[in-house]
Amino acid sequence: MSAQSLIESMEKLLALHNQLHETAVEKTEAIHNNDVQDLNRIFREEQKYVAAIQVADKKRQQAVELLSNGNVEVTISDIIDMLEGSDRQQLTELQVKLLGVLTELKEANALNQQLLTYSLQFVNLNLDLLAPEPELPNYSKTQRENNDHPNTGRSIFDSKA
Repeated sequence: MSAQSLIESMEKLLALHNQLHETAVEKTEAIHNNDVQDLNRIFREEQKYVAAIQVADKKRQQAVELLSNGNVEVTISDIIDMLEGSDRQQLTELQVKLLGVLTELKEANALNQQLLTYSLQFVNLNLDLLAPEPELPNYSKTQRENNDHPNTGRSIFDSKA
């Protein structure tokens, strides 16, 4: 029965990761369109999916512990090798699908990170063009240094001698 609970938790993880991937694709479109309100909505959705994924992953870990007699170092591939029949086939298919979705999600997140970096660089460039930084006085010549004979308030001749 614990193999069935593992399969159910893997199906739940697959569904949640698919939904998370869909939000990553939506995020790419929102970044392209410069839609900040849509980005905020998508970020909130992502947080919900991440929390649900954490809960589903804990259930998966519990099912793995039951199947492996408390061994927490066991992988899904090890569990697949232990199973036989339809459970083995189902779990193998779920593992392959989940790995595929995770790869696509990773690529979408990398693209979104690049797009956000480029957007921030563009904004910073525009801000620098509109309001350039003032020159620092420590690194420029003052009027006194430009003059060959600075006026120090003293005469060349010392008259108190």
